[in-house]
Amino acid sequence: MSDAPPLDTPLLPHETYLRSWQPSLAVFAQRALLLGFATALALGGIGIVSWTQWLISLPILTVLYVFIFDDYSNWVAHRDERWHLTSQRMIFENAQSPEENASIPLSAISRLRLWFWWTLRIGLENGTATSIRYIRNPAEARRRILQAQSAFYGGDQ
Repeated sequence: MSDAPPLDTPLLPHETYLRSWQPSLAVFAQRALLLGFATALALGGIGIVSWTQWLISLPILTVLYVFIFDDYSNWVAHRDERWHLTSQRMIFENAQSPEENASIPLSAISRLRLWFWWTLRIGLENGTATSIRYIRNPAEARRRILQAQSAFYGGDQ
């Protein structure tokens, strides 16, 4: 725990800052490489290109995936997002779009799902969902949020 949490949203009375997450460029790059590789593999697997053409096209398709298929703009849109876990809620902050800042009470979180190794999906009781994208070790984030929920409910969950 930290005395000065790295967040702009003021904490509520009796609320404690626990942890923060932000997108990682390394995780984003791994995802882009995987998806570019899968695209190249699919093209090679259906006979559009030969093995040598596929091998040559792999880095080209990866770059195309990142820049042409909007993946880079996706990174730009999410790179300034910050998620903060407190003893009472999840706080979302985006330096690029402060009007999007929001908080989710821990009691409103109904499910937490891992999406590959780069995203944690947060399902809410009202049926909507949001995601913490491109973070290192989303399984650890899930564990910490579940711990905070358990503590919030007095360990009865």
